Amino acid sequence: MIDTVRPAATKQQRICVAIPTFRRPEQLATLLDALAAQERLPDIHLNVLVIDNDSLPSSRAVVASRGARFPFELAYEHAPEPGLSSVRNFALAKARASFDALAMIDDDERPEPLWLRELLRVQRETQADVVIGPVVHLIPESAPRWLRRTKLYRLPAVADGAAIEFGYSGNCLLRVDSLERFGVTFDKELNFAGGEDMFFFRQLVARGAKMAFAAQALAFEPVERDRLSVKYLLRLHFRRGNTLSLCDRRLNGSASGLFVRAAKGSARALLGVLGLVPLSVFRGREGAVEALGSVAAGLGSLTGLFGHVYQAYKRVD
Repeated sequence: MIDTVRPAATKQQRICVAIPTFRRPEQLATLLDALAAQERLPDIHLNVLVIDNDSLPSSRAVVASRGARFPFELAYEHAPEPGLSSVRNFALAKARASFDALAMIDDDERPEPLWLRELLRVQRETQADVVIGPVVHLIPESAPRWLRRTKLYRLPAVADGAAIEFGYSGNCLLRVDSLERFGVTFDKELNFAGGEDMFFFRQLVARGAKMAFAAQALAFEPVERDRLSVKYLLRLHFRRGNTLSLCDRRLNGSASGLFVRAAKGSARALLGVLGLVPLSVFRGREGAVEALGSVAAGLGSLTGLFGHVYQAYKRVD
């Protein structure tokens, strides 16, 4: 009798998709529906984890309403310690305990059906520790024409699979063994500042992590009405400049490093001032806002050099 040799069963990779959320029930419901439409991957065991960062478990009902018909394992956790870094560190701890990889997506985004597949494909092809996908901002048709034309919400052009040195937590995949190896967490000092993810990924790169870009792992983010104002855009640029300096200050706090950052911040603010009139004349309000955005970013950068942390997401309960 000839024995039949059967191939060994392939071990399924355990993936956690973590969704930090704070008082966005409608957006969360839309995101869960989009995740339910993800392409099934035979070698993947997928767990979707909603992490509610409200002081009360306000998102539990949204998750419960999707649980019975959700095609993947769906879990809810209440993480009331407030702050962006706190809730993201909660996700890291959950991933380290039970999973091979952690994907994160923001609660106001909508991933394409091939989103997770593309993140995993690029990770396998590049053997990267971290994979970042594009977040496409959807500006409503009702927005002013100048804002729809502006470059402020446009994505940089990056080739699929290209090595990168930047990252954000709204569309990413992280290998858990790499998290263990590099020992990086989200900085509590930036809990309410925003930019905690910028610092997190810059720390990973500084410690030798390999990062790659998945150009087809698309997630879409509708721009909400309160983010369509000049005031919001200037605050956004100030925060980004502030966080950039805080990162440089922590990662390269030498006198020469601080001098370079001070020079770059000053130059950006000066270029914005010098460009304000000509950009306003030739490009109207769009050009004026971009020039003022440069001024705001430069000023934010300079304040960060002195240790000021702009609390853009400070909460009042």
